[in-house]
Amino acid sequence: MLNSKRFNMVLPRPYAVQLLLVAAILLCLPPFVLSSLGDKSIPFQNYLRKCLIANCSSQDKLMHFEEVQPHYMQLLGWNCKEECKYHSMWNTVHHFIKHKLEVPQFYGKWPFIRILGIQEPASVIFSVLNGLANIYMIWRMRQRIPKKAPMCNIWQGYAMIASVAWVFSTIFHARDVGWTEYLDYFAAFALTITGLWTACIRIFAYQRDSMNVKIAVPITLVLLCIYVRHVYYLAKIHFDYGYNMKVNVIVGICMSLLWVSWSLYRIKRQPYLWKTIATVIIGNLLVLLELMDFPPLLWTFDAHSLWHAGTSPMPLLFFSFCIDDSLYLLQYSEGFKKGV
Repeated sequence: MLNSKRFNMVLPRPYAVQLLLVAAILLCLPPFVLSSLGDKSIPFQNYLRKCLIANCSSQDKLMHFEEVQPHYMQLLGWNCKEECKYHSMWNTVHHFIKHKLEVPQFYGKWPFIRILGIQEPASVIFSVLNGLANIYMIWRMRQRIPKKAPMCNIWQGYAMIASVAWVFSTIFHARDVGWTEYLDYFAAFALTITGLWTACIRIFAYQRDSMNVKIAVPITLVLLCIYVRHVYYLAKIHFDYGYNMKVNVIVGICMSLLWVSWSLYRIKRQPYLWKTIATVIIGNLLVLLELMDFPPLLWTFDAHSLWHAGTSPMPLLFFSFCIDDSLYLLQYSEGFKKGV
């Protein structure tokens, strides 16, 4: 028999608003400003200037460049100037290594060996794996969760947002230009903020057999404002990588605290909640890779790509929890309506 009293939330309702207010205040703190030393170094500037003069300084030279350049490189947007930047970067890397100096970043990124014009091949492969994992779990949820089950549409919508975010991640890592970078960062933060939103809705807004609109609407509006503010700052004021990292970490911490505290409180009655705890622990351990930010191994596998590799199986675990939880809510809802 299901006990309706045991279904109440572990945290008082005001705590949801307090947590979101703390997150909003932290997000308004002044952003960190980072710069890259590689593209500002004298060797790089010298190599770049010589390359541009030799290959891109006249119409005849540009026509010759286009004639000999492979078509797939043209499709990926590797024009003469971008090619000079790429080769100048590697000449500078060899210069730094020859003089036993630490290899710096260039334009905010580590140097990578491209394959068939793909700028970061490891991150591309692992982004594809993440996307496929989410698409597979959408199919699994549609197979396992009845349409009338509570949270069914929310979980599937969350998985769809995740799938789109990994598509944009694949595009961005294949070719880093302005519009692909915007798509990747904005979609990634949309996934992060939606993850916090789903946690808040499940923990605070979903009561008994229905969602409490009076709680769901304020939570949604606050998080939507945070998302719009973040996107506006990056798009219109300053595209700051350090600031973006800080915001995502803060939102991720809030989401982690919610899931873990709620799951620990209820795990005896809902044993499947170990999946949320495991997802949070693994996810936060993987974030340490992102924060380490070391030069790429074999000029291919950097901390970011390894982070993507580690997250690729995580949708299987988390959305397995979503399936179990939706079925649990369905059972409770039907029992509540029958007066069990």
